[in-house]
Amino acid sequence: MKNRGTLLAEKDEIKADLIFNEIRLEIGGANKNPKLADFAIRDDIDLPVRNCIPMWVLGMGW
Repeated sequence: MKNRGTLLAEKDEIKADLIFNEIRLEIGGANKNPKLADFAIRDDIDLPVRNCIPMWVLGMGW
């Protein structure tokens, strides 16, 4: 992701974990909610649902 844009850590943990090109990301497991983030990256789902993206999708872009 660093090669595709700017990747930063979010200062306010309530909002998100990371910021990638001005998109807020929350990364975690089964109990993670998107909070105020635009997308949640989760490792317990197989298919994208609403604003939750499976973690394996990031690996496909590696």
